[in-house]
Amino acid sequence: MSILNSGRLSVSQREHNSLIWKAIEDDEQLEVKQMIETLQLQPHMEGGYYAETFRSPLKLNTSWSSTDAVKKSSLDLANNDSVVTNTCQRNVCTSIVYLLTKQYPICYWHKNRSDIIRYFHGGGSVKVITIDDVGLLQTVRLGGNIEAGDRLQIVTKGGNWEALMLVDGDWALQGEAVAPGFDYLDMKLGTRELLYKFPDLTDTIELFLKE
Repeated sequence: MSILNSGRLSVSQREHNSLIWKAIEDDEQLEVKQMIETLQLQPHMEGGYYAETFRSPLKLNTSWSSTDAVKKSSLDLANNDSVVTNTCQRNVCTSIVYLLTKQYPICYWHKNRSDIIRYFHGGGSVKVITIDDVGLLQTVRLGGNIEAGDRLQIVTKGGNWEALMLVDGDWALQGEAVAPGFDYLDMKLGTRELLYKFPDLTDTIELFLKE
């Protein structure tokens, strides 16, 4: 079954989505508009469109420390020493569907604390560019053209900068699983500061800066 015909929206859902449609450019292809409506996608601050499809009700305490997050204190008495550790509570896992289109082909520089697993769902190929803390740049392709080197799944390690670009086709749909689960407190958009941090990568960095 085509994802464009995988279900029907209620009248209330259509009215709700009309607000989202105002943010969609008129020159998006009809197929893309239908996909956005059917999957109830919203514009993403990183570029493209998305919808959260799963957020685990189970939560875990991470070792991350943040003044903005929910914290708990734990007492470690293993060596008869009182050690207070701040932990951030997160959902075990979250998942979204994410769409890049010919009109919105770029996902701008961003990084997340958690690892992200991307799954190819359909359409064209997407180039995934990452930069680690020491400035190592890597590029892989997510897509269904295996003979051309595409991969069906790609893992981006937490803490790495990443950007995406549609390189083949009119659209590309993917799934993203994040563990521990995604939280905006853990996400940071890239700024021009990246140009000073990685001066040898200026040309690549400038291609995917939002500002």
